[in-house]
Amino acid sequence: MAWWGRVIGGSIGLAGFGPLGAMLGFYIGSKFDRRLSSVGSAADGPQGWTSQERIQTAFFTATFSVLGYVSKLDGHVSPQEIEYADFIMKNMSLSADQRRVAIGLFNAGKGEDFQLDPVLEQFSKECRNQKNIKSLFVQMQLGGAISDGNIDAHENESLRYIAAFLGFSVREYEQMYNSVASGYQVSSGRKAPSLSEDFKILGLSEDADDADIKRAYRRKMSQMHPDKLVSKGLPDEMIEVATEKTKQIRAAYDRIREVRKQSSTVH
Repeated sequence: MAWWGRVIGGSIGLAGFGPLGAMLGFYIGSKFDRRLSSVGSAADGPQGWTSQERIQTAFFTATFSVLGYVSKLDGHVSPQEIEYADFIMKNMSLSADQRRVAIGLFNAGKGEDFQLDPVLEQFSKECRNQKNIKSLFVQMQLGGAISDGNIDAHENESLRYIAAFLGFSVREYEQMYNSVASGYQVSSGRKAPSLSEDFKILGLSEDADDADIKRAYRRKMSQMHPDKLVSKGLPDEMIEVATEKTKQIRAAYDRIREVRKQSSTVH
């Protein structure tokens, strides 16, 4: 949680951290008492932070504010979308203080005056070429939108825009969409695991050969490997979220392998 200590200690200096710093600084300033100002040094400011700390701070702030934004796209915030945000907070094992700030950011994202582009622009700038971090961010936003069981046209258009802003092609977005939607259907119990859903989780069509399946599995596992993501700047608190995704990928791959093995035995 080194990044969090920096945020608390440098809450005044966060004003120089762009729109994300302004949002985070406001909720820290409005939620905490003066005793927290003794942690770290406000004078240190974001300029003295490491690249990893900047990414961690940007990821935390952008994730919850954009989740709030996405939740209102269909005209109302459903109980399932609130539960999804709460699920993320629990998986991150946030402290009481961090949770209050995350809720404030989520509510800010729901606000009429929330400006998406500056948030995405700074998040993209802080992450630079860390495409795996950006991919996890998009998948989390997709998870929020899918949590109520349906993504309408406006939500899909906006999520596609978010993905494109962060440098993903239409094809990459569709793969992420299919993977997240299939993983949600299986993990939520809405659908029993099926070969079709498993292939979508790996981003493949059902006619993929064994070599393509193995390559897709290794690529997905590499992209979502918690240790690798943390080394690139993912907050430590997000390890459980990344771990859950690797479990889905591994389970889908194992089921496909088993079906292929049975099929080859029969023939």
